[in-house]
Amino acid sequence: MKKSVLCILFLFLLLLINSNSASPQVFWEELPQMVTVPLNSASNYDCSIAYVCGDSATVLKTTNRGYNWTNVSKNGIPPNVQLVNIFVVSVSPMHTVIASGHWGTYTYVYRTTNSGANWTQVFSQSSGLINAVWFTDANSGFMQGNNVGGRWSLWKSTNAGLNWDSTGLYRSSYTTEFGFANCLWKSGANIWFGSNMSGVYHSTNNGSTWTIGTLVPESNSVAIWMGGSPYNLGYSAANTLYKTTNAGVNWTLDLSAVGSGAIKTITGSTEIFNYVFYTRGGTIYYKNINVGNWNVQYTAPAGTYNHMSLARVSMYYGPGWIYAVRNNGRISRANTYVEGVRLISNNVPDSYTLSQNYPNPFNPSTKFKFDTRRLPEMSTGEIRGGNVRISVYDNLGRETETLINKVLQPAEYEIDWNGSKYPSGVYFYRMLVTNPNGGVVVFDAVKKMVLMK
Repeated sequence: MKKSVLCILFLFLLLLINSNSASPQVFWEELPQMVTVPLNSASNYDCSIAYVCGDSATVLKTTNRGYNWTNVSKNGIPPNVQLVNIFVVSVSPMHTVIASGHWGTYTYVYRTTNSGANWTQVFSQSSGLINAVWFTDANSGFMQGNNVGGRWSLWKSTNAGLNWDSTGLYRSSYTTEFGFANCLWKSGANIWFGSNMSGVYHSTNNGSTWTIGTLVPESNSVAIWMGGSPYNLGYSAANTLYKTTNAGVNWTLDLSAVGSGAIKTITGSTEIFNYVFYTRGGTIYYKNINVGNWNVQYTAPAGTYNHMSLARVSMYYGPGWIYAVRNNGRISRANTYVEGVRLISNNVPDSYTLSQNYPNPFNPSTKFKFDTRRLPEMSTGEIRGGNVRISVYDNLGRETETLINKVLQPAEYEIDWNGSKYPSGVYFYRMLVTNPNGGVVVFDAVKKMVLMK
Protein backbone atom coordinates (compact mmCIF):
# COMPACT_ATOMS: atom_id res chain seq x y z
CA MET A 1 0.00 0.00 0.00
CA LYS A 2 2.79 2.38 0.99
CA LYS A 3 4.67 1.58 -2.21
CA SER A 4 1.63 2.28 -4.41
CA VAL A 5 1.05 5.63 -2.72
CA LEU A 6 4.67 6.59 -3.33
CA CYS A 7 4.34 5.61 -6.98
CA ILE A 8 1.27 7.81 -7.37
CA LEU A 9 3.09 10.74 -5.76
CA PHE A 10 6.08 10.18 -8.02
CA LEU A 11 3.92 10.17 -11.13
CA PHE A 12 2.17 13.34 -10.00
CA LEU A 13 5.50 15.10 -9.38
CA LEU A 14 6.75 13.91 -12.76
CA LEU A 15 3.66 15.41 -14.38
CA LEU A 16 4.31 18.73 -12.69
CA ILE A 17 7.97 18.71 -13.68
CA ASN A 18 7.07 18.19 -17.32
CA SER A 19 4.00 20.41 -17.28
CA ASN A 20 5.71 23.39 -18.88
CA SER A 21 6.08 21.44 -22.09
CA ALA A 22 2.68 19.76 -21.88
CA SER A 23 -0.21 20.68 -24.12
CA PRO A 24 -3.61 19.76 -22.71
CA GLN A 25 -6.47 18.34 -24.66
CA VAL A 26 -8.94 21.21 -24.42
CA PHE A 27 -12.59 20.51 -25.22
CA TRP A 28 -15.15 23.32 -25.40
CA GLU A 29 -18.84 22.60 -24.96
CA GLU A 30 -22.07 24.52 -24.61
CA LEU A 31 -23.85 24.39 -21.26
CA PRO A 32 -27.64 24.35 -20.92
CA GLN A 33 -29.15 27.82 -21.34
CA MET A 34 -30.74 29.32 -18.22
CA VAL A 35 -31.20 32.97 -19.24
CA THR A 36 -31.43 35.00 -22.44
CA VAL A 37 -30.07 38.34 -21.19
CA PRO A 38 -26.43 39.23 -21.95
CA LEU A 39 -23.91 37.68 -19.57
CA ASN A 40 -21.03 40.09 -19.01
CA SER A 41 -18.57 38.56 -16.56
CA ALA A 42 -17.42 35.27 -15.02
CA SER A 43 -15.36 34.42 -11.95
CA ASN A 44 -13.96 30.88 -11.83
CA TYR A 45 -12.65 30.11 -8.36
CA ASP A 46 -11.45 26.52 -8.70
CA CYS A 47 -13.14 24.85 -11.70
CA SER A 48 -15.88 23.57 -9.40
CA ILE A 49 -17.18 26.86 -7.96
CA ALA A 50 -17.89 29.70 -10.39
CA TYR A 51 -20.26 32.67 -10.70
CA VAL A 52 -21.39 34.60 -13.79
CA CYS A 53 -23.38 37.84 -13.98
CA GLY A 54 -25.19 39.94 -16.53
CA ASP A 55 -28.02 42.30 -17.33
CA SER A 56 -31.24 42.50 -15.28
CA ALA A 57 -29.38 41.77 -12.02
CA THR A 58 -28.62 38.26 -13.28
CA VAL A 59 -26.29 36.05 -11.23
CA LEU A 60 -25.79 32.30 -11.79
CA LYS A 61 -23.56 29.97 -9.81
CA THR A 62 -22.23 26.43 -10.09
CA THR A 63 -20.70 24.27 -7.37
CA ASN A 64 -20.12 21.12 -9.43
CA ARG A 65 -17.86 22.11 -12.34
CA GLY A 66 -20.64 23.59 -14.43
CA TYR A 67 -22.88 20.52 -14.66
CA ASN A 68 -25.66 22.38 -12.85
CA TRP A 69 -26.29 26.08 -12.30
CA THR A 70 -28.41 27.85 -9.69
CA ASN A 71 -30.05 31.19 -10.38
CA VAL A 72 -29.24 33.54 -7.47
CA SER A 73 -30.29 36.70 -9.31
CA LYS A 74 -31.69 39.75 -7.56
CA ASN A 75 -32.09 38.65 -3.89
CA GLY A 76 -31.34 42.25 -2.91
CA ILE A 77 -30.04 43.54 -6.27
CA PRO A 78 -32.66 45.75 -8.00
CA PRO A 79 -33.83 44.09 -11.24
CA ASN A 80 -32.82 47.04 -13.43
CA VAL A 81 -29.15 46.91 -12.47
CA GLN A 82 -26.83 45.84 -15.27
CA LEU A 83 -24.05 43.82 -13.66
CA VAL A 84 -20.73 44.08 -15.53
CA ASN A 85 -18.23 42.37 -13.23
CA ILE A 86 -18.18 39.61 -10.62
CA PHE A 87 -15.47 38.14 -8.39
CA VAL A 88 -15.55 35.16 -6.03
CA VAL A 89 -13.61 36.29 -2.95
CA SER A 90 -13.68 33.13 -0.83
CA VAL A 91 -15.68 29.90 -0.61
CA SER A 92 -15.40 28.70 2.99
CA PRO A 93 -17.55 28.24 4.96
CA MET A 94 -19.90 29.97 2.49
CA HIS A 95 -19.20 31.92 -0.68
CA THR A 96 -18.31 35.60 -0.43
CA VAL A 97 -18.81 37.26 -3.81
CA ILE A 98 -18.63 40.87 -5.06
CA ALA A 99 -20.60 42.11 -8.10
CA SER A 100 -20.53 45.58 -9.63
CA GLY A 101 -22.90 47.25 -12.07
CA HIS A 102 -24.90 50.32 -12.93
CA TRP A 103 -28.42 51.64 -13.31
CA GLY A 104 -28.60 54.84 -15.31
CA THR A 105 -25.74 57.11 -14.26
CA TYR A 106 -25.34 55.48 -10.84
CA THR A 107 -22.87 52.68 -10.15
CA TYR A 108 -23.33 50.06 -7.42
CA VAL A 109 -21.35 47.27 -5.78
CA TYR A 110 -23.09 44.34 -4.09
CA ARG A 111 -21.80 41.66 -1.75
CA THR A 112 -23.01 38.27 -0.62
CA THR A 113 -21.54 36.24 2.23
CA ASN A 114 -24.03 33.39 2.02
CA SER A 115 -23.47 32.04 -1.48
CA GLY A 116 -25.91 34.36 -3.19
CA ALA A 117 -28.92 33.81 -0.95
CA ASN A 118 -28.84 37.54 -0.15
CA TRP A 119 -26.98 40.51 -1.65
CA THR A 120 -26.21 43.74 0.21
CA GLN A 121 -25.21 47.05 -1.39
CA VAL A 122 -21.75 48.02 -0.08
CA PHE A 123 -20.88 50.91 -2.42
CA SER A 124 -22.50 53.45 -4.73
CA GLN A 125 -21.66 56.71 -6.49
CA SER A 126 -23.41 58.94 -9.00
CA SER A 127 -20.78 58.44 -11.72
CA GLY A 128 -17.45 56.68 -12.18
CA LEU A 129 -18.74 53.30 -13.30
CA ILE A 130 -16.94 50.50 -11.44
CA ASN A 131 -15.41 48.32 -14.15
CA ALA A 132 -13.82 45.51 -12.14
CA VAL A 133 -13.04 44.15 -8.68
CA TRP A 134 -10.14 41.88 -7.69
CA PHE A 135 -9.19 40.19 -4.41
CA THR A 136 -5.76 38.71 -3.69
CA ASP A 137 -6.93 36.99 -0.51
CA ALA A 138 -10.11 36.63 1.53
CA ASN A 139 -9.88 40.21 2.85
CA SER A 140 -7.72 42.37 0.54
CA GLY A 141 -9.55 43.81 -2.45
CA PHE A 142 -9.13 46.50 -5.09
CA MET A 143 -11.65 47.98 -7.50
CA GLN A 144 -11.25 50.28 -10.46
CA GLY A 145 -13.77 52.67 -11.97
CA ASN A 146 -14.04 55.54 -14.42
CA ASN A 147 -12.98 59.08 -13.64
CA VAL A 148 -14.83 61.30 -11.20
CA GLY A 149 -13.82 64.96 -11.24
CA GLY A 150 -10.58 64.33 -13.12
CA ARG A 151 -9.37 61.34 -11.08
CA TRP A 152 -9.73 57.61 -11.54
CA SER A 153 -12.15 55.92 -9.17
CA LEU A 154 -9.78 53.59 -7.29
CA TRP A 155 -10.77 51.88 -4.05
CA LYS A 156 -9.43 49.26 -1.67
CA SER A 157 -10.98 47.01 0.96
CA THR A 158 -9.36 45.23 3.90
CA ASN A 159 -12.48 43.46 5.19
CA ALA A 160 -13.67 41.26 2.32
CA GLY A 161 -15.49 44.06 0.50
CA LEU A 162 -17.70 45.25 3.34
CA ASN A 163 -16.11 48.73 3.28
CA TRP A 164 -14.17 50.61 0.58
CA ASP A 165 -11.60 53.41 0.97
CA SER A 166 -9.77 55.52 -1.67
CA THR A 167 -7.10 56.96 0.65
CA GLY A 168 -3.67 56.95 -0.98
CA LEU A 169 -4.99 55.84 -4.37
CA TYR A 170 -5.11 59.16 -6.20
CA ARG A 171 -4.44 59.03 -9.92
CA SER A 172 -5.48 61.86 -12.23
CA SER A 173 -7.23 61.17 -15.53
CA TYR A 174 -8.40 63.04 -18.59
CA THR A 175 -12.04 64.12 -18.33
CA THR A 176 -12.91 61.95 -21.35
CA GLU A 177 -10.87 58.96 -20.19
CA PHE A 178 -12.59 55.75 -19.11
CA GLY A 179 -11.86 52.07 -18.55
CA PHE A 180 -13.56 48.86 -19.62
CA ALA A 181 -15.52 46.14 -17.85
CA ASN A 182 -13.31 43.29 -16.58
CA CYS A 183 -10.13 45.01 -17.82
CA LEU A 184 -8.26 44.69 -14.52
CA TRP A 185 -5.52 42.30 -13.40
CA LYS A 186 -3.99 42.08 -9.94
CA SER A 187 -1.24 39.82 -8.65
CA GLY A 188 0.40 40.52 -5.33
CA ALA A 189 1.18 44.24 -5.17
CA ASN A 190 0.99 44.56 -8.98
CA ILE A 191 -2.12 46.07 -10.57
CA TRP A 192 -2.86 46.65 -14.25
CA PHE A 193 -5.94 48.21 -15.83
CA GLY A 194 -6.76 49.57 -19.28
CA SER A 195 -8.13 52.84 -20.59
CA ASN A 196 -9.42 54.35 -23.82
CA MET A 197 -6.66 56.94 -24.15
CA SER A 198 -3.41 55.92 -22.51
CA GLY A 199 -3.09 52.17 -22.88
CA VAL A 200 -2.33 50.23 -19.69
CA TYR A 201 -1.86 51.68 -16.20
CA HIS A 202 0.49 49.70 -13.93
CA SER A 203 1.24 49.94 -10.21
CA THR A 204 3.82 47.87 -8.36
CA ASN A 205 2.80 49.07 -4.88
CA ASN A 206 -0.93 48.34 -4.59
CA GLY A 207 -1.98 51.57 -6.28
CA SER A 208 0.13 54.18 -4.49
CA THR A 209 1.92 55.21 -7.70
CA TRP A 210 1.27 54.47 -11.37
CA THR A 211 3.06 54.30 -14.70
CA ILE A 212 1.51 54.06 -18.19
CA GLY A 213 2.44 51.62 -20.93
CA THR A 214 1.15 52.83 -24.27
CA LEU A 215 -0.27 50.71 -27.06
CA VAL A 216 0.78 52.42 -30.28
CA PRO A 217 -1.03 53.00 -32.59
CA GLU A 218 -3.89 51.40 -30.59
CA SER A 219 -5.05 53.66 -27.76
CA ASN A 220 -7.69 51.41 -26.19
CA SER A 221 -6.99 48.61 -23.75
CA VAL A 222 -10.27 46.68 -23.57
CA ALA A 223 -8.89 43.37 -22.27
CA ILE A 224 -5.82 42.43 -20.27
CA TRP A 225 -4.11 39.30 -18.99
CA MET A 226 -0.81 38.92 -17.17
CA GLY A 227 1.10 35.70 -16.61
CA GLY A 228 2.34 34.45 -13.27
CA SER A 229 5.41 35.56 -11.33
CA PRO A 230 7.60 37.41 -12.28
CA TYR A 231 4.64 38.91 -14.24
CA ASN A 232 6.74 39.75 -17.30
CA LEU A 233 4.54 38.20 -19.98
CA GLY A 234 1.16 39.74 -20.71
CA TYR A 235 -1.35 40.60 -23.42
CA SER A 236 -3.68 43.54 -23.92
CA ALA A 237 -6.03 44.22 -26.79
CA ALA A 238 -8.86 46.11 -28.43
CA ASN A 239 -9.04 45.87 -32.22
CA THR A 240 -5.47 44.57 -32.27
CA LEU A 241 -3.41 42.38 -29.93
CA TYR A 242 -0.39 43.66 -27.99
CA LYS A 243 2.21 41.75 -26.00
CA THR A 244 4.56 42.73 -23.18
CA THR A 245 7.59 40.83 -21.92
CA ASN A 246 8.55 43.34 -19.21
CA ALA A 247 5.43 43.53 -17.04
CA GLY A 248 3.77 46.26 -19.09
CA VAL A 249 6.57 48.80 -19.39
CA ASN A 250 6.54 48.31 -23.16
CA TRP A 251 3.91 46.83 -25.47
CA THR A 252 4.46 45.61 -29.03
CA LEU A 253 1.93 44.69 -31.70
CA ASP A 254 1.51 40.93 -32.04
CA LEU A 255 1.49 40.47 -35.81
CA SER A 256 0.82 36.73 -35.46
CA ALA A 257 -2.71 37.29 -34.10
CA VAL A 258 -5.46 35.87 -36.32
CA GLY A 259 -9.14 36.60 -36.82
CA SER A 260 -10.94 39.90 -37.25
CA GLY A 261 -12.98 42.22 -35.09
CA ALA A 262 -12.60 43.47 -31.53
CA ILE A 263 -10.86 41.32 -28.91
CA LYS A 264 -13.10 41.43 -25.84
CA THR A 265 -11.33 39.13 -23.38
CA ILE A 266 -8.03 37.33 -22.78
CA THR A 267 -7.02 34.63 -20.31
CA GLY A 268 -4.31 32.05 -19.93
CA SER A 269 -2.09 29.93 -17.71
CA THR A 270 1.66 29.89 -17.17
CA GLU A 271 1.53 27.74 -14.05
CA ILE A 272 0.70 24.32 -15.53
CA PHE A 273 -0.36 24.55 -19.18
CA ASN A 274 1.28 27.32 -21.18
CA TYR A 275 -1.85 28.36 -23.07
CA VAL A 276 -3.25 31.81 -23.80
CA PHE A 277 -6.76 32.40 -25.19
CA TYR A 278 -8.51 35.44 -26.65
CA THR A 279 -11.92 35.96 -28.24
CA ARG A 280 -13.10 37.78 -31.35
CA GLY A 281 -16.85 37.76 -31.79
CA GLY A 282 -18.03 34.23 -31.10
CA THR A 283 -14.66 32.55 -31.72
CA ILE A 284 -11.97 31.55 -29.22
CA TYR A 285 -8.34 31.55 -30.39
CA TYR A 286 -5.40 30.02 -28.56
CA LYS A 287 -1.67 29.37 -28.68
CA ASN A 288 1.04 27.69 -26.64
CA ILE A 289 3.10 30.46 -25.08
CA ASN A 290 6.40 28.81 -25.96
CA VAL A 291 5.74 27.32 -29.39
CA GLY A 292 3.31 27.48 -32.27
CA ASN A 293 0.95 30.04 -33.72
CA TRP A 294 -2.47 31.42 -32.86
CA ASN A 295 -5.26 29.09 -34.03
CA VAL A 296 -9.03 28.82 -33.86
CA GLN A 297 -9.97 26.53 -31.00
CA TYR A 298 -13.73 26.94 -30.75
CA THR A 299 -16.54 28.87 -32.41
CA ALA A 300 -19.82 29.20 -30.54
CA PRO A 301 -23.12 28.35 -32.25
CA ALA A 302 -24.28 31.97 -31.85
CA GLY A 303 -23.51 35.14 -29.91
CA THR A 304 -20.44 37.18 -28.98
CA TYR A 305 -18.11 36.45 -26.08
CA ASN A 306 -17.93 39.15 -23.39
CA HIS A 307 -15.60 37.53 -20.86
CA MET A 308 -13.60 34.40 -19.99
CA SER A 309 -12.38 33.24 -16.60
CA LEU A 310 -9.80 30.51 -15.95
CA ALA A 311 -9.69 28.78 -12.56
CA ARG A 312 -7.64 30.83 -10.08
CA VAL A 313 -6.96 27.97 -7.67
CA SER A 314 -4.87 25.22 -9.24
CA MET A 315 -7.52 22.68 -10.23
CA TYR A 316 -6.63 22.45 -13.89
CA TYR A 317 -7.87 18.96 -14.71
CA GLY A 318 -11.24 17.95 -16.03
CA PRO A 319 -14.38 20.02 -16.63
CA GLY A 320 -14.61 23.68 -15.67
CA TRP A 321 -11.10 24.84 -16.51
CA ILE A 322 -12.48 27.95 -18.24
CA TYR A 323 -15.98 29.47 -18.33
CA ALA A 324 -16.75 31.92 -21.14
CA VAL A 325 -19.97 33.99 -21.27
CA ARG A 326 -21.74 35.56 -24.23
CA ASN A 327 -24.20 38.32 -25.06
CA ASN A 328 -27.04 35.81 -25.64
CA GLY A 329 -27.04 34.33 -22.14
CA ARG A 330 -24.97 31.29 -23.09
CA ILE A 331 -22.00 29.79 -21.25
CA SER A 332 -19.19 27.78 -22.86
CA ARG A 333 -17.04 25.51 -20.72
CA ALA A 334 -13.48 24.38 -21.45
CA ASN A 335 -12.46 20.99 -20.14
CA THR A 336 -9.10 19.28 -20.17
CA TYR A 337 -10.96 16.09 -21.02
CA VAL A 338 -14.47 14.92 -21.88
CA GLU A 339 -15.60 11.92 -19.86
CA GLY A 340 -15.36 8.71 -21.88
CA VAL A 341 -13.92 10.42 -24.98
CA ARG A 342 -10.29 10.62 -26.07
CA LEU A 343 -8.99 13.18 -28.51
CA ILE A 344 -6.81 11.35 -31.04
CA SER A 345 -5.93 14.27 -33.28
CA ASN A 346 -6.75 17.96 -33.59
CA ASN A 347 -6.73 17.63 -37.37
CA VAL A 348 -9.98 18.87 -38.89
CA PRO A 349 -11.42 15.95 -40.92
CA ASP A 350 -12.98 16.48 -44.35
CA SER A 351 -16.02 14.36 -43.49
CA TYR A 352 -17.96 12.74 -40.68
CA THR A 353 -17.05 9.09 -40.14
CA LEU A 354 -18.06 6.38 -37.70
CA SER A 355 -15.64 3.45 -37.67
CA GLN A 356 -16.35 -0.18 -36.89
CA ASN A 357 -15.84 -1.04 -33.25
CA TYR A 358 -12.84 -3.09 -32.17
CA PRO A 359 -12.52 -5.73 -30.99
CA ASN A 360 -15.65 -7.23 -32.48
CA PRO A 361 -16.99 -9.56 -31.14
CA PHE A 362 -15.97 -8.33 -27.68
CA ASN A 363 -16.27 -9.17 -23.97
CA PRO A 364 -17.06 -6.97 -22.17
CA SER A 365 -15.53 -3.75 -23.56
CA THR A 366 -15.06 -2.33 -27.03
CA LYS A 367 -14.08 0.98 -28.57
CA PHE A 368 -14.68 2.82 -31.79
CA LYS A 369 -13.31 5.89 -33.51
CA PHE A 370 -15.32 8.73 -34.98
CA ASP A 371 -14.45 11.91 -36.86
CA THR A 372 -16.34 15.18 -36.80
CA ARG A 373 -15.92 17.87 -39.44
CA ARG A 374 -16.91 21.51 -39.25
CA LEU A 375 -20.58 22.22 -39.81
CA PRO A 376 -21.06 22.33 -43.60
CA GLU A 377 -23.00 25.61 -43.69
CA MET A 378 -20.31 27.62 -41.90
CA SER A 379 -18.59 30.41 -43.81
CA THR A 380 -14.95 30.27 -44.84
CA GLY A 381 -12.59 30.39 -41.89
CA GLU A 382 -15.18 29.41 -39.29
CA ILE A 383 -14.68 26.15 -37.43
CA ARG A 384 -17.83 25.12 -35.60
CA GLY A 385 -18.62 21.67 -34.34
CA GLY A 386 -21.99 19.96 -34.28
CA ASN A 387 -23.76 18.32 -31.36
CA VAL A 388 -22.59 14.71 -31.33
CA ARG A 389 -24.87 12.08 -29.82
CA ILE A 390 -23.62 8.49 -29.69
CA SER A 391 -26.06 5.89 -28.36
CA VAL A 392 -26.18 2.10 -28.01
CA TYR A 393 -29.29 0.06 -28.89
CA ASP A 394 -30.23 -3.59 -28.35
CA ASN A 395 -31.41 -5.88 -31.16
CA LEU A 396 -35.01 -4.71 -30.63
CA GLY A 397 -34.05 -1.09 -31.28
CA ARG A 398 -34.33 -0.01 -27.64
CA GLU A 399 -31.79 2.57 -26.50
CA THR A 400 -29.67 1.16 -23.69
CA GLU A 401 -27.13 3.93 -23.17
CA THR A 402 -26.16 7.37 -24.44
CA LEU A 403 -22.37 7.59 -24.38
CA ILE A 404 -22.07 11.25 -25.31
CA ASN A 405 -24.44 14.09 -26.19
CA LYS A 406 -22.33 17.24 -26.51
CA VAL A 407 -21.03 19.81 -28.96
CA LEU A 408 -17.56 18.68 -30.03
CA GLN A 409 -15.05 20.62 -32.05
CA PRO A 410 -13.99 19.11 -35.39
CA ALA A 411 -11.33 16.48 -34.63
CA GLU A 412 -10.68 12.73 -34.44
CA TYR A 413 -11.98 10.96 -31.33
CA GLU A 414 -12.29 7.54 -29.73
CA ILE A 415 -14.92 6.32 -27.28
CA ASP A 416 -15.37 3.16 -25.16
CA TRP A 417 -18.41 1.08 -24.30
CA ASN A 418 -18.53 -1.46 -21.50
CA GLY A 419 -21.27 -4.05 -21.93
CA SER A 420 -20.62 -5.98 -18.71
CA LYS A 421 -24.14 -5.35 -17.39
CA TYR A 422 -25.86 -6.50 -20.60
CA PRO A 423 -26.46 -10.02 -21.97
CA SER A 424 -24.70 -11.47 -24.99
CA GLY A 425 -26.18 -10.53 -28.32
CA VAL A 426 -26.24 -8.13 -31.23
CA TYR A 427 -26.14 -4.42 -30.45
CA PHE A 428 -26.10 -1.30 -32.58
CA TYR A 429 -24.39 2.02 -32.04
CA ARG A 430 -25.52 5.23 -33.68
CA MET A 431 -23.77 8.55 -34.27
CA LEU A 432 -26.15 11.45 -34.78
CA VAL A 433 -24.76 14.93 -35.47
CA THR A 434 -27.05 17.97 -35.40
CA ASN A 435 -26.56 21.69 -35.79
CA PRO A 436 -26.69 23.20 -32.26
CA ASN A 437 -28.78 26.01 -33.73
CA GLY A 438 -32.10 24.52 -34.74
CA GLY A 439 -31.24 20.84 -34.46
CA VAL A 440 -30.97 20.09 -38.19
CA VAL A 441 -29.42 16.65 -38.74
CA VAL A 442 -26.11 16.84 -40.63
CA PHE A 443 -24.92 13.22 -40.16
CA ASP A 444 -26.53 9.94 -39.09
CA ALA A 445 -24.82 6.54 -39.13
CA VAL A 446 -25.48 3.15 -37.47
CA LYS A 447 -23.17 0.14 -37.10
CA LYS A 448 -23.60 -3.36 -35.64
CA MET A 449 -21.48 -5.02 -32.94
CA VAL A 450 -21.60 -8.34 -31.10
CA LEU A 451 -21.22 -8.82 -27.35
CA MET A 452 -20.13 -12.42 -26.70
CA LYS A 453 -19.77 -13.60 -23.11
